[in-house]
Amino acid sequence: MKIMLYYPFTEEQIQAFRDLAKKLGNHEIIYVDDEEEGRRFASDVEVILGWFLPSVCAAAPNLRWIQSFSAGMEKFLFPAIIERDEVQISNVAGLYASQGAEHAWALLLALTRQLPLAVHNKDRKLWESKEVIELTGGTLGLIGLGGFGIEMAKRAQGYEMTILAIDPMRRDKPDYITELKPATRENLHDLMRRSDVVMTACPLTKETYHLIGAAELAQMKPSAYLINVTRGGIVDEPALTEVLQQGKIAGAGLDVTEKEPLAQDSPLWDAPNLIITPHRAGASQHRPRMIFEFFMQNLERYLTGEKPLNVIDKRKGF
Repeated sequence: MKIMLYYPFTEEQIQAFRDLAKKLGNHEIIYVDDEEEGRRFASDVEVILGWFLPSVCAAAPNLRWIQSFSAGMEKFLFPAIIERDEVQISNVAGLYASQGAEHAWALLLALTRQLPLAVHNKDRKLWESKEVIELTGGTLGLIGLGGFGIEMAKRAQGYEMTILAIDPMRRDKPDYITELKPATRENLHDLMRRSDVVMTACPLTKETYHLIGAAELAQMKPSAYLINVTRGGIVDEPALTEVLQQGKIAGAGLDVTEKEPLAQDSPLWDAPNLIITPHRAGASQHRPRMIFEFFMQNLERYLTGEKPLNVIDKRKGF
């Protein structure tokens, strides 16, 4: 079997893949670092680990399994690979959940404790503050209860928060989550009405595109905050800009936008009580190691006849 590595692994990591492949059946690892090279070697490849571009997949008639480095798949799935029923795809859902949750809480705490103002005032040597908000005892609403949602909820426990969640698939919940309901529009609106903080923790799919629009934002308390660190496109940005400009919610934190990088003429830049970070929630010093270890674990499963972890439903997108 030939296995293609198409990801910037180190020489030591590439050798570890080769050692594993040889040990488990004398399989061959092919490392490529550009699309042209990928196409050239794709004809008899059964596995791709990393990038899977349309042209490379089209040149790989024997392809059976792809391991993506991404948790969200909306930017990677394309019609031809979706229709190839013989090809299964695994993502890394949950791998970046802890750092993503940390980032969500960083945005929230920065908003509630007026940290952007403090940073700005330090440069001006100005001793000034505005009203700060206590989160302890409040209500957190989670839109999605997968890896990101669970990690966000774990951190909410330290603030003694009531935790509400909706999810389209999950029906079991940890004891520290107060309420879990199906992801209907009615339940979404109810969650947004009752929450002091709403955090998105769902993938971007056809069903979740602009899931949070004007009607949903209108349900929120004037004192409530919205945090989105999962995928741009879940939140309707013009609708969010409008409610922030009108002071209809207390603030918002975004690590993702519908188009990235965010255009310089986007009204979001000038929206009040909004913090924007450049899609860094999934980043950490551990990420390269975690990707390598997960790829190794899943490759071992595949080569020993076990089903890989995190196989997605390509038509659902997650």
